[in-house]
Amino acid sequence: MTAEGPWEIPPLDDAPDIARANQPQPGVTLADARNWPGFVLLIIGGLVAIVAAAIGAVGYPEAAFIFALVAIVASLSGVALVLFERRGLRPRPNGHEQPEPWQPIVPPGS
Repeated sequence: MTAEGPWEIPPLDDAPDIARANQPQPGVTLADARNWPGFVLLIIGGLVAIVAAAIGAVGYPEAAFIFALVAIVASLSGVALVLFERRGLRPRPNGHEQPEPWQPIVPPGS
């Protein structure tokens, strides 16, 4: 078997080649460390919301309201951070795409 490019084993079951797929793969967003501050804020917002519900159920509505406001601010900040980081990973309009975080960056001529 001769080929112009590098030799590779063809798939035996006609399965799609997920190693070179154009769509984002599952877990890419979680694996990117730039998204972690946003995810941490989302987790904090969720935990504070649970605490606010528990405090409100016990009978302290003023404290529950303050905790609920903190939960809303943390959750919205987390969503904003994740969306801004995802926006930065999109291809640029001049045609130069950023490499995936796991791909090494090799300067030209090396």
